[in-house]
Amino acid sequence: MSRYFMYGTNLQDTERMMMSVPNFLPRTKGMIIMEKKIIDEKEEFKRCVYCIQYTKGGCKMAHCPYLLDRADFGQVGYADFIKDSFWSSDDFYFKKRLRGLIRSFTGEWFLSTYHKDRYFYLTQGSALLEDTKKRNLALLYLLTANEQLWQRAKDHIYPNKIALSEIPLTGISTTCYALYQAAKTIANEKLYIKENELADKELIGEFTFKIIIQSFLIARYGDEVMTVTQ
Repeated sequence: MSRYFMYGTNLQDTERMMMSVPNFLPRTKGMIIMEKKIIDEKEEFKRCVYCIQYTKGGCKMAHCPYLLDRADFGQVGYADFIKDSFWSSDDFYFKKRLRGLIRSFTGEWFLSTYHKDRYFYLTQGSALLEDTKKRNLALLYLLTANEQLWQRAKDHIYPNKIALSEIPLTGISTTCYALYQAAKTIANEKLYIKENELADKELIGEFTFKIIIQSFLIARYGDEVMTVTQ
């Protein structure tokens, strides 16, 4: 789904212009002429040299603030979001696992139709999303991913809060516990699951790893990142 209300109408170009970043190259159709150089409109989102944040020494930002906009133009994909969020890690095995995740990505963000249906049911018009929207989206994405965790968590998701501390953990599986720890990390902005644990394939399976990493992306970018399918 486009993030623009007028997408697909004759007002879409006007809306894009009004929402564009000040001093950033205008988003128009065709070619852009700038100081005798002809630049394709998609090129501005492909090369950081055209970005206002770019200087001779490189980009000044730790994380690109325009990834979602560039994704709209099809110039960045899943790998770029992963790298922007996690590539500063010094853990070789964690990054190796991330490369595997990138290679295996098929465009699907949900583990099953049950996961998808539960997530969209809870996020449809929920008051939880009025404040700390990105964080709560990520929490709901995690808590609805696994059947066992969902059965334990569903009675502790209230109209105005998600009570992680009330979720019973006795007898919980390793997979569910990893998802729960990831949820605590997002909710409390404190590290409850470490990179070396995420890198351990025996401790955290492939599907669990995928959901955890993608929940962190949702916590940073919101659910708009799920429109990225390449």
